Amino acid sequence: MELTKDSKVLNILKTHPSTIKVFHKFHLHPIRNINCTLETLTRCCGTSLEELLKELDTTIQGANDAGKREPPAKSTPEEDGKINDNMTFRCVTNRYPATLKVFERYGVLELAKENWADEKLFCFAMALQMAPEELTKELQGVVDRARVTSGVTTPPFQVQDIHVPFIKAAVAFALTTGCLYGAGVLAYMAFHGGMGNVPRAMMEAHGHTQVYGWVGLFIMGISYFALPRFWNATLYKALLAHMSFFPMVIGICMVFLSRHLLLLGDYSAFRAMSILGSLLETLAIVLVIYILINTYRSAKDRRFEVYEGYFFAGYAWFLLQAIVFVGAMVYLARTGSNTIPKIVEQPLLHLQIMGFACMVILGIFTKTLPVFLGIKEPNRTVNLWVFFLLNISIAFRVASVTLKELYPLVPFYSNVFLLAGCLEGLAVIMFFYNLRLHRIGELESGAPRKEFRKFIQAALFWFFVAEAGLLTMNLHQFTTGKEVSYAMFGAYRHTIFMGFISMMIIGCASKMLPMSLGTQLYSYRALFWTFVLLNLGNTLRIVCQPLAIDYHVNALFLPMGLSGFLEYTALCLFAYNVWKTVAQREAMQEKELAERITVVTPETNVYLLVKQHPQCLDILINHGFTPLKNPIMLNTIARTVNLGTAASMHPIDLGNLLKELNEAVRQNQAVDIL
Repeated sequence: MELTKDSKVLNILKTHPSTIKVFHKFHLHPIRNINCTLETLTRCCGTSLEELLKELDTTIQGANDAGKREPPAKSTPEEDGKINDNMTFRCVTNRYPATLKVFERYGVLELAKENWADEKLFCFAMALQMAPEELTKELQGVVDRARVTSGVTTPPFQVQDIHVPFIKAAVAFALTTGCLYGAGVLAYMAFHGGMGNVPRAMMEAHGHTQVYGWVGLFIMGISYFALPRFWNATLYKALLAHMSFFPMVIGICMVFLSRHLLLLGDYSAFRAMSILGSLLETLAIVLVIYILINTYRSAKDRRFEVYEGYFFAGYAWFLLQAIVFVGAMVYLARTGSNTIPKIVEQPLLHLQIMGFACMVILGIFTKTLPVFLGIKEPNRTVNLWVFFLLNISIAFRVASVTLKELYPLVPFYSNVFLLAGCLEGLAVIMFFYNLRLHRIGELESGAPRKEFRKFIQAALFWFFVAEAGLLTMNLHQFTTGKEVSYAMFGAYRHTIFMGFISMMIIGCASKMLPMSLGTQLYSYRALFWTFVLLNLGNTLRIVCQPLAIDYHVNALFLPMGLSGFLEYTALCLFAYNVWKTVAQREAMQEKELAERITVVTPETNVYLLVKQHPQCLDILINHGFTPLKNPIMLNTIARTVNLGTAASMHPIDLGNLLKELNEAVRQNQAVDIL
């Protein structure tokens, strides 16, 4: 490389890192002027261009004589976790990923990654015109703070996108073996005027893939993403969390396929497939619980919160029902049957729906609704009572249903069954009251888009309808001694599964997924039609199914058959929104690199401003935006918020804030010009 007055500082440093000593000798700041030519640099700093060129040529020639490029430096190991200036960039950042932000703040991160990975820290110190001990002290401080605040400076592998494959797989199951399959079966029943022609094994397989595939995978993904953030902790063994995805997906596919293959012939290979699939699902659940427990334990000085009880109780019920399901598959293999006996089916369904799905969703409600809906924090004591009543009611109901089947002539178990229904209804009423939903908006959350709210409100409405219906069915069964029809019970299950659980999943995903990716939802119009079609399909299903089948209103078979395809269309729109939202982040990242902020306005994106002008971060924090201290908040929520929206969340003078930020940007531009 022949140096001239037009040679750029950046190109010189990339090709010949040893020249940093020359710039340091001439008291020049190459990093601050990294895009300047040598002529511009020497003119601005009053240095002789000829002398600088001569010294640079001598240094480069010496490096060439020594082998053109020095071999990678060997890093001096640190003592007791202490960083020293003889350690290389690669060693420090691989061992302590939190230190990356220091190099990024000084503007040497890209240079270091591409060309200086094996340069020692004192080389960076010279490039930054600072004492080596000053740089190592700053890096050491970041490492020490990361140890104290475990999880705040989490490596990207542990916090970014871990939930995306779970959510995508959940949507894929919902669109195939879940909603599409169910819509087809429903249309078949409507065409034949009843449920008698559909094997129960098919309905059980459909319900299983909905619980494990649609709900289970989604909740696993959200748990991995949200809970470490709630606890301000690092996700324990992120690689293991990624690995838990595969046994769950493989197990779901094996169970679904084997249950259908057994309809063609009772072969031992198909029986083994169903047992192995159920064991793989159980393994995945055990891994999730193990990871979450260890993540929770890593959080220091935590005070127990009620939502944590909901989450862990939900996963405990999920594990219990998985063990029961494994036992059911073994029982079917030994007896040669392909239909789960009623004594197991009813408790299993309640453990899946109320024990797992609803319990975890109520935990999400308890933690996030006050922020998402702008309401006051629910009363902790009332929440605890709701938590205990729900778990007691689940235990009573599961036990009473089983014992009623074993001892039908003992009235005590029917009384316990009714008591369980009453406790569950009381807990739901207390939960609704404690949320204070009638006072939505009394505290404004400042979110730029609030379309997700209607999903949450609709989910709560359907939850109330489902619980009122269940309590009515319990009273009917207690007073008459007759069980409700399968069509009526199916309408209840559909209400709570599609009306409450699925509505809540879509509402949470439309809020959390864009926020986690640092972008906006791709299409709010598609979200609106998702809401309309899902509610319309759910209404037609729960109204038409009992009337058409139990009361022989034949005219309602057609809308009952159409209801499933309306819901399927809604889920297709949701899936389209999810895929496009994930895909558009790459385009947004390219936009971040292309757009250069020169003037700060209320429409300026907070993340882009801090990314391009790091000195603005301190100004924002001083004005009350303290959550930006957390890199996770900066890299997620800040991407979706502009300064005008952010200012609406705090009682500040937006004009003064913009004035300070613009002054900082102008100073930064002046430095860049130099």
